[in-house]
Amino acid sequence: MPLAHFTAVDSHHELWEPIYKNLYEVTIILPQVLQTIHPNATHLLMENCKTAKFPTYPAIESQTQRFKFSTRVFLSSPQQTHIEDLALGFNLNQNDDYQIFCFKILKDWFDLGWNNETGTLHYKKTLCGDIIIHGHDKEGKVIRRVTYHNAQLKQIAGFDEVNWESASDIHDFTCTFVADYWEDFYY
Repeated sequence: MPLAHFTAVDSHHELWEPIYKNLYEVTIILPQVLQTIHPNATHLLMENCKTAKFPTYPAIESQTQRFKFSTRVFLSSPQQTHIEDLALGFNLNQNDDYQIFCFKILKDWFDLGWNNETGTLHYKKTLCGDIIIHGHDKEGKVIRRVTYHNAQLKQIAGFDEVNWESASDIHDFTCTFVADYWEDFYY
């Protein structure tokens, strides 16, 4: 029997295209109260979002049933059906007015949950926005869109360290969100 050759495999004749990790956009629909604080920012199209993570499928626990010397396994319900670790990493840039606009908007969102300067808190209906991550191909056709609903900003980390030792390091930061539910659309 001859060895398999690439001309004998049907899939090698197809002109398939790989999916690249760096082809995506993140759109954040801000909570209504932030749209009043920042009137020109009803949503953020995060061109400076450098990393995104698609947490969509929780682990499903399993249960084992035993009879004498044999076992059977059954899937049970997931322990949680919400998202707790939607992490977005951002580059930090300032605009012509010397504002770190991206950080400022996201920090104002964080302050809705708990403002460390005033101690104010807000209801969940005030804290919620939506986060949409579009994965696309080289020509810009969306091939996957995950929409996280009722997203709330849980943590801002990384914009807290300065260092004299490196002249080439650029500040960035990471925001972690929670979301009640999500829609995962793909072809």
